[in-house]
Amino acid sequence: MKILVAADLHAVTRRLADRPLPSLIEFSAASRSATLDPLLGLRGLFENGKVEVPDLLICAGDLADKADPNAIRSVWRELTQICRDYKVPGLHATCGNHDLDSRNIENKFDPKGFLRALDPPFPLANENRDSLQQLSYWADNFAITEGDDWRLLNINSCAYHGYGDKSSPELEHGRVSDFTLSNIRRALEKIGPDVQKKFNICLFHHHLREISSDSFSDRSKMEGAENLTALLSEAQFGEWLVIHGHRHRAGIYCAGGSTSPFVLSCASFSATSVGDEHNPCQNQFYMVDFEPPRNGKCRIKGGITAWTWVPTYGWREPSNSPAGLPKRSGFGFRGDIHDLVERFEKEVVEKGRVTWSDAEQLFPEVRFCLPSELKNLQDLLTSGGKVNVSIEGMQIREMVRK
Repeated sequence: MKILVAADLHAVTRRLADRPLPSLIEFSAASRSATLDPLLGLRGLFENGKVEVPDLLICAGDLADKADPNAIRSVWRELTQICRDYKVPGLHATCGNHDLDSRNIENKFDPKGFLRALDPPFPLANENRDSLQQLSYWADNFAITEGDDWRLLNINSCAYHGYGDKSSPELEHGRVSDFTLSNIRRALEKIGPDVQKKFNICLFHHHLREISSDSFSDRSKMEGAENLTALLSEAQFGEWLVIHGHRHRAGIYCAGGSTSPFVLSCASFSATSVGDEHNPCQNQFYMVDFEPPRNGKCRIKGGITAWTWVPTYGWREPSNSPAGLPKRSGFGFRGDIHDLVERFEKEVVEKGRVTWSDAEQLFPEVRFCLPSELKNLQDLLTSGGKVNVSIEGMQIREMVRK
């Protein structure tokens, strides 16, 4: 199973006088091309067969910038048309803070009314506007949809935007409330043991962890994030891949212990650095592929291919970028990295030389190591005194006995 993931397009339809644009997607531009517009560039990748047709196309919020209704409508139509043209079976999005008119620019009392009127229906393009899943997303702040081998828990982390007092407006952060979490728990309990028979994906917009630094103070993460993580970490509810956007910082990590979800934090698909000058990440989108089920159970284990946008060139074929996810990342390894190092060392000492492709054959689990785990593997091998490690880009090329 494969899913294509994009987040934070921030498209615009009106040029702001004397100000740089917040997005590379400008629908009011005199002309658009696949080397200047990432959305047209994505279409080109499908057209040329460079990107496989996924089972799902997922957008983690912020289709447009500052609730620009024309841009939201245009992006949603183009994403829908891409799915139709290239026979992508499913299109699922979630609300971003820039998708809701929470500052009442276009509408004085209904920040989500425009979204609910979109055609095809938003955020579940394949569901009827009056379907239980569509209504649940807007009324209960989450929806669970399912395909043959996947299950999507889609949470509206912007559900309370437009509320809160002036000293602490909800629009400044995301939230999953205790009431919503209780309802999610009940829904998962109804699924029962069958929860492990499909790939479980949890989608929302806001991030789970603060990313503050000396130069950047982050106060917009999702309130209730720890409680959601704890819920999805309960073994009875199977394994989960969490996908979110919002801060435009790319990463893949495990949220905790041996049953915790893996979390894909997305870089922006097409936002510029306007207003986010401290962000080192380039524009990216991701193709996530899961390992086939074993013994009737779908494990959250697989790989992520990152595509990076290069100005005036377009989407670059998978290659290592100075920031963001590397060209190929794994997820799903839950073993002991020190044990893996010992086995690597033993093999290299015996054979004298082991390439990375050889290592993947000898130890298939390394394909599912997170980038941080591979960095630890590299560092421990280097410091162990028995092996010389040769690096190509951001990846081990070969290991040679000292």
